[in-house]
Amino acid sequence: MADKQRTVVVAMDGSDQAIKSFKWFCNSIKHDNDKVVMVYAVEVYGGIYSTQWLNVPYSGDALRKMIDKQHEEIKQKLHKFAEIMKKEHASGTVRSVQAEDPGEGIIRAAEELGADLIVIGSRGMGVVRRTILGSVSDYVLQHSHIPVAVCPKVS
Repeated sequence: MADKQRTVVVAMDGSDQAIKSFKWFCNSIKHDNDKVVMVYAVEVYGGIYSTQWLNVPYSGDALRKMIDKQHEEIKQKLHKFAEIMKKEHASGTVRSVQAEDPGEGIIRAAEELGADLIVIGSRGMGVVRRTILGSVSDYVLQHSHIPVAVCPKVS
């Protein structure tokens, strides 16, 4: 079974903890022939409810510029994630997925890819804080039909 190529989705948001989680995956449970897909879940409504959206005059050009700027920021993050993957000698790709909630986006991408495993970091929040604020890793763990490896908070 170790010879079977796995598709592994690694949730990535660019935070220090996400990068440390990816390195943990590479050093701890990654197989040499794993196909790794770093998934960056872009919150669809995050940009809509930001201050810049509330102050923009109704203009097709202004909206197009804002959307283009967001696309450029996403592309830059994906390039950064590809460099991280290259440094860790992982074989795979990076992609973004748009979702109302990052957890939903990660699960949807994993299902679309036929992933065998989802790897996600934990910010190490306590039970009370996670209950109040919610947690992407907790959401993925509770809702995924695909096995999930949650990396403990790595220092």
